Order: sequence, then C-alpha cells, then structure tokens
Amino acid sequence: RTSPAPTSPVVAGELAELAETAAAACKDARLAALVGVLDEGGPHARVGVLASLPARADTETALNDMATRIRKQSGADYVMAAGSVVESIRDVRRSFLEAEQVADVAARSSSNPNRLFYRLPDLRLRGLLHLMRDDARLQTFVERELGPILEYDAQRGSDLTRILELYLECGRNKAVAAQRAHLSRPAFYERLRRIERVLNADLDDVESCASLHVALLALSSVRWERS
Repeated sequence: RTSPAPTSPVVAGELAELAETAAAACKDARLAALVGVLDEGGPHARVGVLASLPARADTETALNDMATRIRKQSGADYVMAAGSVVESIRDVRRSFLEAEQVADVAARSSSNPNRLFYRLPDLRLRGLLHLMRDDARLQTFVERELGPILEYDAQRGSDLTRILELYLECGRNKAVAAQRAHLSRPAFYERLRRIERVLNADLDDVESCASLHVALLALSSVRWERS
C-alpha cells in the first residue's frame, strides 16, 4: 500500500490529477492497483494506492519503478509512503494505517527531496515516537522534560523552546544555531543560559541533551495529533 501525500495544501483538482498520474504509473509498471483520493476535502487529503504485487516480485524494485514513473509525470511536491506488504485482505487496513503514519511523519520532517518513497524503518526515532504519541508514558516523559520551559514560554510569550530545538537540531553548534535563529551570538548564548536555569539542566551534557531532543521530537508528534 502506498500513499503519495502532498507536502503543501492542494486543491481537489490537483489531487485528482495526482491520482490519475499514480494510476497511469501503476498501469505502465504492470501493477494491478486501486487508486483514489483519501479524506477528500479534509486537511490530510492524499492519494492512496492499493497495489497487488505479482508472485515473487521484489517489493523495493516495484516501489522504485512506480515512484520513478510518478515523479517523472508529476511536478507536484509530494511524499510517497509505503505500508508493509500483507498476504491477507484482513491485514490491508493495518498496512493503510502504517502508510498514513509514515506519510504524516515524512511530510513534516526534513525529508530528502531526492528520496523516492519512505517506509516505517526509514523514519527511525521520529517514526517510533509518532507511533507512540498516544502512549500516556511518552506524554508524561514530555511533560517531565519540557514542562517548565513550555510553561515559561506560555506565561512570558518567549521562544525558549524554539531556541532549544534549534540548538539541538544543529548538533549543539552554538554559532550555527545562533545564525539560524537570526540572533547575535551573545544574545543566543544568554537564551541558552536561561534555558539551563528554567530546566535545571546542563546543555553541555550529552545525555541531558539527548533526552531533551527526544522529548522535543515526541512533543512535535503529540501536538500534531491534537491539531
């Protein structure tokens, strides 16, 4: 099961055109498939493809072939995600859900524009946290790690959470993070010291930073689910 998911809002006509492109790609690749627009009119509308692979077909080859054909024929900005191969019709729904989750995470993350498609293992930690986003234990972890800084930002209208996220995304490179935040280095360093005071954490400690980074990734998944 695959799910070409646009990475930006599209109108119904563009989705229909993408569906036609996907159907033509399946036909050219000699894959029997059902193609249609899912959640049409909703904020998470996408094109869904349920393909039947020939016996002994190599999954990766088939997906690469179809994705290459779609990319050649379509100028749309989209992410293609694939669920697990299933042997029974009763498992199709599970594969559809998996593909939807993969598409959601890949479309929101720093996707590689040259990558033809994504599967769950490709998303690594971000994918795992997205699947666990409804787990109360994960939500408790996020609140424990980030609660003070989230409350601080909410009360003062500050941006410490964003600054912390930039710092960790830049591999704790303060100079690069300050540039991305459009702040002078002294101003950025002062924000980092404030974050340390608010969280009672040492941002030079690798384990502390790893824990905070995981919490931020989990927060992103939880916030998306509630939006």
